[in-house]
Amino acid sequence: MKAKIIRWKNLEEKEYGNTKVTDILNEETWPYFSIAKVRKTGDDIRTGYDNTSNLAYYILEGEGKCIIDGEEHYVKQGDCILYPAKVSYKHLNGLTLLAIASPRFDRGDRTYTE
Repeated sequence: MKAKIIRWKNLEEKEYGNTKVTDILNEETWPYFSIAKVRKTGDDIRTGYDNTSNLAYYILEGEGKCIIDGEEHYVKQGDCILYPAKVSYKHLNGLTLLAIASPRFDRGDRTYTE
């Protein structure tokens, strides 16, 4: 691995339904973790869990609900939510999050339960 600077202007937001994701760092040359900005723009979001990655979500903007193992929680800007691998969750409309995954997040390694 080499040191690097990532310029925000070079990043692109991708749309996954009601979830918008800007990958800041998610590449094979940095396998130990990944970083993304995640925006929730609606409530049509499926519950699921990551099979391998442990995740930290820091709430950059907004307030709203997250559901962890079927239990509803209210969260707001400045809160940090930690999920070990295989814990079922979803975040709802109105939240912008900084997501850090270790090891590196792989969308294909996520299991949806609804």
